[in-house]
Amino acid sequence: MKFKKMNILLLFIFIIFSLLNLIDSKELFEDYYKRAEEIMSDMTLNQKIGQMFIARYNNATAVEEVANYTPAGYLLFDDNFANHTEKELISELRNASNQLPINIPLAFGVNEEGGTVCTASLYYREGIFPSPRESFIKGGINTILEVEKDKRELLHRLKLNYNFAPVADISLDPGDYMYNRSLGQNSNITSDYIKNVVDSYYENTFTCCVKHFPGYGNITNSPDDISYDKRPLDYLKKNDLVPFAKAIEHKVPMIMISHLIVEEIDKYYPSSLSKAVHDMLRNEYNYSGLIVTDSLSLGAITKNITNVSAAVLAVLAGNDLIVTYNYKEHYDDVVAAVNNNEINITLIEKAAKRVIAWKLQYIYKEQNLIFNFAFLYVFGSFILIGLIILVSCYVVRNKKKHLNNYDDEEDNNDNFSAHGKRLISNQSDQRDSEL
Repeated sequence: MKFKKMNILLLFIFIIFSLLNLIDSKELFEDYYKRAEEIMSDMTLNQKIGQMFIARYNNATAVEEVANYTPAGYLLFDDNFANHTEKELISELRNASNQLPINIPLAFGVNEEGGTVCTASLYYREGIFPSPRESFIKGGINTILEVEKDKRELLHRLKLNYNFAPVADISLDPGDYMYNRSLGQNSNITSDYIKNVVDSYYENTFTCCVKHFPGYGNITNSPDDISYDKRPLDYLKKNDLVPFAKAIEHKVPMIMISHLIVEEIDKYYPSSLSKAVHDMLRNEYNYSGLIVTDSLSLGAITKNITNVSAAVLAVLAGNDLIVTYNYKEHYDDVVAAVNNNEINITLIEKAAKRVIAWKLQYIYKEQNLIFNFAFLYVFGSFILIGLIILVSCYVVRNKKKHLNNYDDEEDNNDNFSAHGKRLISNQSDQRDSEL
């Protein structure tokens, strides 16, 4: 009986693990694809193209841009927060979002890394957030997570939806461009840092963006100039790419691509515009979330990509979101490329669906009412079956134990009865002898 119950328990565990593996094999936003497709069915092709852009926010032009070009959202910088109370800022962003002619909200976000890269914290708290490096030196990962919690609370309060952070680049030399913005630790410690930060954002349904894939490493130039990484690919996979792999394992919703030319992957194109780099991220690292460019308005792109539109190259490479400060120009470039059959409409459809599904999961106002009932039903059914099996085993075991106890009591009663009969017989014989 014990062997049989053990087999049932092992079968139940196997079923649960199989179900969990099935869930993990799904794309990050797959539960929202159907609803995204329904929304897209009422959108024009140009509106879908608009959903591939994150533009630099400018209140003077935002209302007109939103109404006519339907961007996915905006990136805010420190000047957007200057001279605004929290209430005024929220009202301004809401007004811009209300101009959107499609049934999906705008996404507003910032670069709030801490340290040398801060935006909202310059105006809405006492002192900027410390850099991850400073927090780590002060108290390790726990102190970093406390700071990240404060960041999320501030961004939530301002009705912002995403943060272009944390930095996953590995830099150990003070002469490196990314040294002050990185954790300044090796790949193992950096991976642990990235894992914990990604988990903290995921658990609070707030979007973080790990950057800058495949990693700046020991590059000394800024993104205002083109840079080349000549290190062996095997070295990169064992070092710089490790934190990104960890972020993907922990379901990071967004990864930003650098403008670095990594010669072992693509000798000619910056990573942000390289199909080889994107194929590596999608196929080798099995990433199904949003791929976003670093700003196409940085010098590494504007100084070197001159004969063709960088935005068109970004779409062809496989980006879902294009960050730009020249939104109308880049939008028009992509529209023209689609109309000229230079860009296949399928690329637009896939990217727009992924972006809208992300918004449904992380941003949409009714997100707390959106549940995957199919998952709950299947998972709940297995749990119920397992509980029934366990309860049944418990009942059978107790019933058998009760029957054994009953049999023991019957035996005891029989023994007592026989003993009583012998005692009465002996007493009767004794009386007869006395008589």
